[in-house]
Amino acid sequence: MPIYDQTYRRHEARAPLRSVRFWPITREALRLLLQKRAFLVLIGVGFLPFVVRAVQIYVVTRFPEAGRILPVDGRMFGEFLNQQVGLTLLLSVFGGAGLIASDLQSGAILVYLSRPLTRRDYILGKLGVLLGLNLGVTLVPALALYGIGTAVAPQEYLRWDRAWIGPAIVVDALLIASVVSFVALAVSSLCRSARIAGLGFVGLFVGLEVARGVVGTMTRRPEAHVLSLQNDLRIVGDRLFGNVDRAVSVPTLYPLVVLAVVLVLCMAVLRSRVRAVEIVG
Repeated sequence: MPIYDQTYRRHEARAPLRSVRFWPITREALRLLLQKRAFLVLIGVGFLPFVVRAVQIYVVTRFPEAGRILPVDGRMFGEFLNQQVGLTLLLSVFGGAGLIASDLQSGAILVYLSRPLTRRDYILGKLGVLLGLNLGVTLVPALALYGIGTAVAPQEYLRWDRAWIGPAIVVDALLIASVVSFVALAVSSLCRSARIAGLGFVGLFVGLEVARGVVGTMTRRPEAHVLSLQNDLRIVGDRLFGNVDRAVSVPTLYPLVVLAVVLVLCMAVLRSRVRAVEIVG
């Protein structure tokens, strides 16, 4: 009988599974993280502001005159999400620094991409870990606060003039989680050590914050505020929720452009660093 030459044929997942091939990567990484007691303690501490805001809503409903000092309108949600930016940075350091760096160090990335996974599947799987963590401390508690507010004080929230609060919460939380997650993942892809990636991520945000202070002091220009990614997120949040007293006097377009450029750069870094063939110089 003749023997026919069989060329390599890539294994393809069944059609219903192709769109969720990234999910096992996300699921396993989250499972490993949530097994760490210290990480759970960090998340628990991060929910303390949620408890404080829930008490604030209750106090104002019982004593309406307290609303002059403790507002429970859209400004409260903007302040809450701005507070959570710092927590997303901590979670991204401890939970995301080694997501790609460890795979690059061990060579596991080559194993991932030799399976029926595309580069997009791999990046989405790793990104899903950070998005899950960051949305878990921004979007989830903010929406829970909104739900508590509508249940305890419907006269404050079930009004047409405040119907924008819910969509604003979703937009701001998604923006915060996306920017922090993409930056953390891009920094992780540039290193072969989780420790160095974590230090690089912290150094990037701290360095940009220092640069904002130095340039702002030297030039006295409000545009210097857009040099800090944390400040950009806070500026957008303040504008979304009407915190005019805390808003920086720069057009909203400026921080939005900076954040958009950062996201594009992070995607370009991930595209260049995540590959199935390792190039040795």
